[in-house]
Amino acid sequence: MQNVEARLPATGGTTTVAEPVAGVIGGLVAGAAYLAAQVTFTAAVHPGSAAEPLQRIAAILMGPDAAPPPAEFTFTTLGMALIIHLGLAMVFGRIVSVLAWRRPAGIGVLTGALVGLALYVLDFAVIAPIAFPWFEDSLRAVTIADHALFGAVAAAVCLALRAWPLEGSEHAGTTADMR
Repeated sequence: MQNVEARLPATGGTTTVAEPVAGVIGGLVAGAAYLAAQVTFTAAVHPGSAAEPLQRIAAILMGPDAAPPPAEFTFTTLGMALIIHLGLAMVFGRIVSVLAWRRPAGIGVLTGALVGLALYVLDFAVIAPIAFPWFEDSLRAVTIADHALFGAVAAAVCLALRAWPLEGSEHAGTTADMR
């Protein structure tokens, strides 16, 4: 497979990581961070219920019987939740990368956080009430913060990959391009 090389006006350098690939990678990393935050905060607020966010996600395809409570958490539920969540995270990561790729790092991360908040509004205020009412029981403030976290992390990963210099370039091995 041939390396994709992109010329970046913001850094003046080149990278072997194309923006679409950076978006997918950023989405996966941010999706993992989102899930970790959701599970941790849910367990902190409702001890013994850490799996509830995963059950709600799995119920998108498995149906409302998979949603908590009292649905049992199984490996099937876990697998379905990860497939759905990480698939969406890759798509949403691409959206973040398109909007953040050519911005300076601080503005790019802020843009990502704002995209995350917009995704919250779309997912929880528009789609979920109509199609997935079991999301109504989600922790609102935590879920809003976790969506901002998702967008910020996705953007930060994309921008870090953007600054990853091509080996042999004059900037290889330095962090000068990560401003």
